[in-house]
Amino acid sequence: MENAKHSKYNNMFKNYFKILWRNFRRNRAFTIINISGLTLGITCSLIMFLIVKEELSYNRYHKNIDSLYRVGHIDYVDGNEYPGGGSPLPMLEAVREQIVGLANATLISHEGYGLISVTDKSGEVKYYEESPDVVYVEPNFFEMFDWELLEGAVEESFKSPNTVAISKELADKYFPEESAVGKTVRLNKSKDLLVTAVLENARNNSDFPFGFFISMETKKADEPFTEWGSISSNNVIFLQLEEATTAEDVEAQFPDFVEKNWNNMTKDERKFVLSDFSNYHFDDRFNTFGGGSSKQFLWTYSAIGLFLIITACFNFINMSTAMAVKRAKEVGMRKVLGSSRKQLVLRFLGETFMITFISLLLSIGLTERLLPLVVNDFFELEIKLSLLTDGLLVGYLLGVLVLVSLLAGLYPAFVLSSAKPISALKGALDAKGGNMFMRRFLVVFQFFLCQVLIFGTIVAVRQMNFFTTVDMGYEKEHVMFFNMAESELDKQKLWKARVQDIPGVKSVSVASHPPFSGAIMGTNGYYYTSDTSRTEINVHFKRVDEAYADTYGLRLIAGDWVSKSDTINQFVVNETFLAKAGVKNPQDAIGQTANVWGNKYPIVGVVENFHSTTLSEAIEPMMLFSDAVRNQTIGLKINGARTKEIVSELEEIWYDMHEEYEFDYDFIDAQIKEFYQTEEKMSQSLTVFAGISIFIGCLGLYGLVAFMANQKAKEIGIRKVLGASVTSLVSNFSLEFLKLVLVAFIFAAPLAYFGMNSWLQEYKYSISIGPLIFVSSIVMSIIIAILTTGLRSLKAATANPITSLRDE
Repeated sequence: MENAKHSKYNNMFKNYFKILWRNFRRNRAFTIINISGLTLGITCSLIMFLIVKEELSYNRYHKNIDSLYRVGHIDYVDGNEYPGGGSPLPMLEAVREQIVGLANATLISHEGYGLISVTDKSGEVKYYEESPDVVYVEPNFFEMFDWELLEGAVEESFKSPNTVAISKELADKYFPEESAVGKTVRLNKSKDLLVTAVLENARNNSDFPFGFFISMETKKADEPFTEWGSISSNNVIFLQLEEATTAEDVEAQFPDFVEKNWNNMTKDERKFVLSDFSNYHFDDRFNTFGGGSSKQFLWTYSAIGLFLIITACFNFINMSTAMAVKRAKEVGMRKVLGSSRKQLVLRFLGETFMITFISLLLSIGLTERLLPLVVNDFFELEIKLSLLTDGLLVGYLLGVLVLVSLLAGLYPAFVLSSAKPISALKGALDAKGGNMFMRRFLVVFQFFLCQVLIFGTIVAVRQMNFFTTVDMGYEKEHVMFFNMAESELDKQKLWKARVQDIPGVKSVSVASHPPFSGAIMGTNGYYYTSDTSRTEINVHFKRVDEAYADTYGLRLIAGDWVSKSDTINQFVVNETFLAKAGVKNPQDAIGQTANVWGNKYPIVGVVENFHSTTLSEAIEPMMLFSDAVRNQTIGLKINGARTKEIVSELEEIWYDMHEEYEFDYDFIDAQIKEFYQTEEKMSQSLTVFAGISIFIGCLGLYGLVAFMANQKAKEIGIRKVLGASVTSLVSNFSLEFLKLVLVAFIFAAPLAYFGMNSWLQEYKYSISIGPLIFVSSIVMSIIIAILTTGLRSLKAATANPITSLRDE
């Protein structure tokens, strides 16, 4: 009896799959279109899920993450807020003594770069440039943060200077096939460090890209930890709060802390805040050691992935209902033979489940191929598809399988199973009322999503073009730069003399930074008039030389540029500086006096405003002066036709002067483009996703056209017999779908405008969203709709009327 029952179920499932396979073969085009649409939608959603999952996993492996906080500060100047993530070096000890409620506190000083020299067994010295691995830490760093110790010890050894712990990767590189513990390495050709431990490599999902840990006592031995006025974003304090202490409890103590430790600053000028470490990766107020990410873009990508999978489901519904007419007789015959509506619903849901399952398998395979080839490089991540070990991923895939099967299959299943046997056997299903309304709604929704993405893509691409074409206030073409490995005055002068002799080099400047690479900020400058009254101005500043303006193409609007000098003796200011000082005529400022750090010298020139940072920030007051001791960057204006030869000669000079360092250079236009990598990636992503959404949307629109063509086959045949032309039939057919596209645009335009306008507000300088963008968006949608509907409409309009009228 049991075997008979088992055999019965086997035969039933075998029969079911046989019929399923026949339906798929009979409707190949329908099946391929549905699988293609679902595969694209699921693949995009899966990739977005993996990206979001990876980004949200950053730093989560630290067991103390919920009690760890970063100390940041906000300076208030002229009504503006200037956030900063750095802390002065002596602040850590003061925090430990004056702030209550702390379980632990540590200072991380990120050096970033270091030249490491190692003497091998044969006595040969080998050099390694490490970036961004080098960092100074205290012993309790390894208590607060999880970093696995593989060999040696750090607790006691890091209480002494000149000790270092290195990652497994660096240990294998410096001392292959032998233990690194107990060995000596040299930092920057000047300091010997004893290796006391080997640590695990920095994890992929960590914002601490460290591999060369030097004891903080080493730094204390080299520089005094007493200067409260100097704040570098590379020196960051982290706090671990006691269980009963909240971030608000600690922040409430900082106003008095500021007044106590900064004698010349009030609590109204600087505010310290705690940023929870669990949000460290996304806190864009302060710099992160690892670069960080943007939650805004993360949620944008999530929304796009969700939109695309919904669009794919809607496409499936449209295609399934479009095929309903062809399957009407099958439904009628099954009902006559006794199939209940429940059985029919389950059968059609089963078909949807199988199509979704096949699409899911294809998506997994496609995603596995795309991750290493495209996704990881594009998003600078190291995502892996681990089906056997990643429970969250498996849960997501099962959820997608079930939800997509239900979302895509329920409506078509109910439509098909609701047909009356008599009507179904005649090959007709109800196309009126709710069914037709639902199909039109689905098309409108699909094109609503398409038009939002099209609109967003147009705005993002135009803003990216604006970034690269806007006048930054300096020359961007054929200007290259590089940092000297050693920047002593004699090396600066030697470099300049040798570079000037290279054919094709038009101008050479030695300065602290190129114009676009930011400026040192956070000091008070003063503008004095002839009657000795003064105006206090918070200024940015750059150290330049006499050739800086010519090399980078800065434009003077009054006076002269700074003269040749190794020390500060005069200033050039920008237009914003004068605006803050209340000077309307630049010529009036020439000969007046400015002061920074107690250096009071005349203003000799006024330079036109230029962007020293990205276009997301306003141009700040700036002072430029000569102070050669700290210069490190060589800039060259060159003849573009001789670029290759000039680079070759620069390399020869470089390795002649310091062979142990690698030669690295860049061009201003390439560096500016790199500044906007995040925006460019968003622009490119939107373009790709908009294309996929359009493709899937077109499949859905094609499905509705096919459905209506099947429903109106006899009507079209009668019209043709009565003399209607193919052109009039195609026009009448397409007009209805164009109306749907216009309805979609009416809803999409305000949402897209609001979203993209909010994004543009993040930039002080941006494009405006004008009528042309709206027109471009709707025209593109109309063209896409016409191409999609026109082909199927033309097929219906040119069909032989005898075929559709033969049973009348």
